[in-house]
Amino acid sequence: MSKTSLFGTSGIRGDAEILFTNQFCFDLGRTFVSFLRQDQSQVNVAVGNDPRESSPRIKNAFVSGMLFEGADVYDQGVVSVPAMNYILLTDDLYTGSAMVTGSHIKPHLNGIKFFAFKEEILKDHEAQIMAIYEEMKGKQAYQDLSSKAIHEDRAKEAYKQYLLSSFKGPYPKWRVVVDPGNGAQSEIIPEVLEILGLDPLTINCDIQKSIICRDTEVEDDFKDLKDYVKEVEADFAIGFDSDGDRVIFIDEEGNFVPGDYSGALIAKHLGGPKVATPINTSQVVDHIGKEVVRTKVGSSQVVSAMKEDNLNFGFEANGGGIFTDMKSRDGGRSAIEILNILAKSGKKFSDLVAELPKYYLYRDKVDYDWDLKDKIISQAKEEFKGVKTEEMDGLKIWIDESTWILFRSSSNAPEFRVFAESNSQSKAVDLLKQGLQLVEKMVKV
Repeated sequence: MSKTSLFGTSGIRGDAEILFTNQFCFDLGRTFVSFLRQDQSQVNVAVGNDPRESSPRIKNAFVSGMLFEGADVYDQGVVSVPAMNYILLTDDLYTGSAMVTGSHIKPHLNGIKFFAFKEEILKDHEAQIMAIYEEMKGKQAYQDLSSKAIHEDRAKEAYKQYLLSSFKGPYPKWRVVVDPGNGAQSEIIPEVLEILGLDPLTINCDIQKSIICRDTEVEDDFKDLKDYVKEVEADFAIGFDSDGDRVIFIDEEGNFVPGDYSGALIAKHLGGPKVATPINTSQVVDHIGKEVVRTKVGSSQVVSAMKEDNLNFGFEANGGGIFTDMKSRDGGRSAIEILNILAKSGKKFSDLVAELPKYYLYRDKVDYDWDLKDKIISQAKEEFKGVKTEEMDGLKIWIDESTWILFRSSSNAPEFRVFAESNSQSKAVDLLKQGLQLVEKMVKV
């Protein structure tokens, strides 16, 4: 297996025990401070974490490395990813920030995301960090200095005020279910909604319990939430991933509303002539009357496109909306914007979604060895023919004007992903099955 960088599409991820050893995390802490010190001599870093079991240990080792290098470290405790970005926008004390989080991936895995220059680091920053890490790794033995960190909750409080400032009400007395999966939005979102006049019904909303690792692109991961909405006759539900930068919705009929559709709704109702979104997002966004800037997969790719074209919004299919005032994914802000749109429209959630054309987008993945990537892509070119081919990120083949298949390797894990979409459900299902069969055949060879 091979991989050229520690970084995937969003931060560094891997096995919590095998990759994120104390020494590795200590070296990363030293590396991050050295990276930030290129910009200014005194380095102050805010650090947060999601509630998964391995996060406190990883955070302590990472913090220890930063303290060893002479940085002042401010531990924000359990907090969401967007809060760790927003703190850089509101307080000049902090040189950078970082978040220990595995997002939606399995509990035995984890990760670290980095923020600097008031936003999530971009690909050129990742290259700089990698170069520094290669120079520094293993030069100093790990030692636990984490007790010297300063504990505070400024990130959480600042983010709460940010969400409240995005409110455009009043809201009706909706019956809303909130399900943060015992993750990082468990404390903030219910409190914000109560302040805004709602009385949310909460489930899986306790950070003392085990996090529920759900992929916001997989409808079946939210089956219990769909059933609960119908059981309590709620107007809709809001669900989050573990670290709070992604959000999904369930309408009043118990239907899953994926990020492609919530993102398209926000883009439709916000100002601006353009919207940025990756190549694997549904073509539904092509029908909202705005120019669509397609990017490679990953939030940093969307952010780069937003900056280049001065866009006020971009989004990913996973429910990660990115706004111009804070250029990183934010499930909380996306939720508030959807509530604003619902309140202004006066419509049911299902009626609002029904205004958009219906497409069927399916996705799945196969575990594989990264070395097989080029062979799989080459074989897909041989077996699948269409009217147009795109190779911006992986291989996307348009079978006809409304049907496409995408073959793409994950950068976060040794997984090969296949996406298929059509305005015909049977076409999309069959196309995905064919794509998966090709990948599985190549993996077994």
